[in-house]
Amino acid sequence: MKVEFGLSNVHVGSYTVGEDGEVTMGTPMHIPGAVGLTLEEESELYQFFADDGAYYSEYTGASETGELTMALFPDDFKTQFLGYVKTDDGGVAKVKGAKKTPIYIVFEGQTDDKRRRHILYNVTCGSITREYATVEDQPEVMTDVLGITVVGDSKTGIVKATYKEGDTGYAGLITAPTAPALPTDDSGDDGQETQGV
Repeated sequence: MKVEFGLSNVHVGSYTVGEDGEVTMGTPMHIPGAVGLTLEEESELYQFFADDGAYYSEYTGASETGELTMALFPDDFKTQFLGYVKTDDGGVAKVKGAKKTPIYIVFEGQTDDKRRRHILYNVTCGSITREYATVEDQPEVMTDVLGITVVGDSKTGIVKATYKEGDTGYAGLITAPTAPALPTDDSGDDGQETQGV
């Protein structure tokens, strides 16, 4: 693989953590109209000084923040995950202070020779922002932008994972993703890449 491009096949589902730390992955919902996804790691530099200089230093990674941009988030997504409610007269209303549901996000990208699928674990959502503008000679398509924070799985520490075609978990990642798990043997190769997203 030289480069990866494209964004498609976005699916989301609930990400529920039990008292024992075990994760339940809800049924994925397809959201059509993927436009863009940006993520940036929130890391901090830790340094220890000795002998009049930097004796030890490392970056400690925590969560990742970014934005998921879609042509339009469907009403079902808003009511199921963002705390919107359907009103008696048929509207969909945003409720101040509504509790939002943690989610996972699955999406697909295209490399030079094959498709890859990515999953982000334990994602918290902000609010949807959208611009409105009058229609001119050449109408500009407006998009929905959702702020997200990828917290990652508290039990395993896994934040995201990448699968390529042929990996065991590739086919089911969109239809029935499994909870994050660390390798159970010393081979270090379980068909799952944990970088490259």
